[in-house]
Amino acid sequence: MTRTEGSRERPLSVTADLDIEVDGVFSHLAGDGRRLVLHSEHPQAMWSALTQASLPDSVADVSGPRAVGRLARAMADAELHLDVEGPRGVIVSIGDGERSVIGLVVTGSTAVRPRSARSLLPFLGVAVRRVAHRRA
Repeated sequence: MTRTEGSRERPLSVTADLDIEVDGVFSHLAGDGRRLVLHSEHPQAMWSALTQASLPDSVADVSGPRAVGRLARAMADAELHLDVEGPRGVIVSIGDGERSVIGLVVTGSTAVRPRSARSLLPFLGVAVRRVAHRRA
């Protein structure tokens, strides 16, 4: 996922300054170059909403943690990095430069690195719902 200029490839560069609202939770996405930051006063709520989202059908038929894993792999391939942060700091990092066994187990990608135990809670909720659905 690099742009080709003549015979030379160069990494994708993103300039972002975007306000986002998901389920009543406001966040701000900012970035200039290859590093992006999604800042929210309530990062756990935003992260929870993101972990339950689906990728567009044109990309893949996955949702939840696996969608986060695919997004992280795509970002790593494009040499892009995203930190999800709040007032107390970064709760999760995804994309380029991240290597996490926990991320691999939970999302299918080592490019997802939880920075706090609380950032794993949305994934735990998804797992519990899957087990309950299978038993029903």
